Amino acid sequence: MAAGCSSPSPAHEPGSPAATKDGPVPVLVKTGCADLVVLGLRGSDQSLDKNFGSGQEILRTVRAMSTDLHRTSRTTVRLEGIPYRAESAASAAIYQANIEDGVSRTRTRIAQLARRCPHTRVALVGFSQGAQAVHGLAIELPASTLRRVALVAMIADPRRNPDDTIASWTYGKAAPGPGKLGAGTPLPGSLKEKAITFCATGDEICNWPPGGYSGPLSQTHRHFYETPAHSRSTGRQLAGILRTNGL
Repeated sequence: MAAGCSSPSPAHEPGSPAATKDGPVPVLVKTGCADLVVLGLRGSDQSLDKNFGSGQEILRTVRAMSTDLHRTSRTTVRLEGIPYRAESAASAAIYQANIEDGVSRTRTRIAQLARRCPHTRVALVGFSQGAQAVHGLAIELPASTLRRVALVAMIADPRRNPDDTIASWTYGKAAPGPGKLGAGTPLPGSLKEKAITFCATGDEICNWPPGGYSGPLSQTHRHFYETPAHSRSTGRQLAGILRTNGL
């Protein structure tokens, strides 16, 4: 992946959303209690020291989302990477432990934000391994927590379920297959208006071909979602969901 922005310094969380006054709203803010805090879960082996600790796909997508959202809203947006073990794993057990680490750390961070920033809404955005962690977290969050969540987005989810009733964006081409690790549990109905899954037709991680796949990660999985055109397309979909949910 190409190098991106370095992570911002930790921000103060005063307890209420930041309000901008005059002039354009910054695409991303550093204020802890922004109106919307996006918790980004990066893919395998992506660095915590770049792209706000969330991976280039997520950073570019969230920038595009915020830019589109600001056409109709003054919602302040902050992106924060979750520092979970997003590593290539030597075994299925280690990989699953990494997923559970992502779920646990994200759950804890949502609870912290609820205490420190009671008016802040939360968005969950994951790519690849991070998308699987978001998927796993979303199916187990209690209703009281889900009310704070404005968006759940899974980009290239290895547990993508093509039969799920949540929104699905495949960039104009069919992607009928399940994720590489099999179709995951459908998300709860309470997330139907908040959740979306993204998958490109040539991405074997989220659209496993009927005949299987051998070889290294495809260029589609590695680079499709970070291109300017595709990250803008993804961001527009996210902004639309946020508008539907009052942001």
